[in-house]
Amino acid sequence: MIFILGILLKLPWLFGKSAVVIRPQDGFLYDRFIKFLEPLAAVFPSVYGTLAFLLIFWQAYLLTVFINNQRLVNRPNYLAGMALMLISSFIPEFNYLSGPLIVSLLFLLGFISIFRAHNHPNARGLIFNCGLACGLATMFFQPAVFFILWGLIALAVLRPFRFNEWLLLFIGFTAPYYFYLIYLFLSGQWSTVTSMIEPFSFGISLEKQSLWFAGALFLTILPLLAGIYYINALSSKMLIQIRKGWVLFLLYFATAVVIALVNPGPGFANWVLILVPCAAVHAFGYLNSEVRIYPVLSFWLTAGYIIAIEVAGRFA
Repeated sequence: MIFILGILLKLPWLFGKSAVVIRPQDGFLYDRFIKFLEPLAAVFPSVYGTLAFLLIFWQAYLLTVFINNQRLVNRPNYLAGMALMLISSFIPEFNYLSGPLIVSLLFLLGFISIFRAHNHPNARGLIFNCGLACGLATMFFQPAVFFILWGLIALAVLRPFRFNEWLLLFIGFTAPYYFYLIYLFLSGQWSTVTSMIEPFSFGISLEKQSLWFAGALFLTILPLLAGIYYINALSSKMLIQIRKGWVLFLLYFATAVVIALVNPGPGFANWVLILVPCAAVHAFGYLNSEVRIYPVLSFWLTAGYIIAIEVAGRFA
């Protein structure tokens, strides 16, 4: 169902010839990945749009399965995946292959790994995997380094302090660089090490936007506020691990907002990082709304608005 919804909503970008974001602030591994795809894209120009769609769908699937399996909601549903497909269709850059889109998937994998560590017999492996995902993310978009702070907070929230676990998180974080530096040394490319680190700058795009954008912002923020309200209202009735899970989602959202403000550049490519936690909170609000018509009305209003945007050709 999520896959079909995504296909219907993202047809204009799925087969787009220029559905890729290439910027100076992209990570060195992303640059290599794009160069690797260039011969294939010369023959199949839609490869960028197809890969972007698969990345978004994979995130929607993983988010839905995670929320259901960890029982973060009172009954299984597909609302989180559907919400992610909807809000990722508002703005074209969200559907383009980009460094932040790949980083978003790695963030989600890191989130799943460290949350599962709270009651898993092999917690150390999961903690290492979270650090590994965060380290890989910085190779695609260097401001992702700030997500390691979320990892430390998550570890402190979920488990009692153990120095070896915190050290393991940092070892996982540095592991991708260890192997990449070995590769550079053995391949005679050691001189390129200095180009791996780029300066950071904070800012926000102040380009003039249309009323269509204002409507998309409204349809994103209103369900987000509703979800936060219901999380707060129902937190006293949640099991402690469930409450911690939603607190970590809110901290994930706040961290993603901060990262999106680093090396922003033109457009909204960085803001794809907020979509996963935003969709999770949307889904919680839809499921627990006391106004039963609200989720149905919100879905059809959002879907209709997305279609209107695509027909009108705005944001393009």
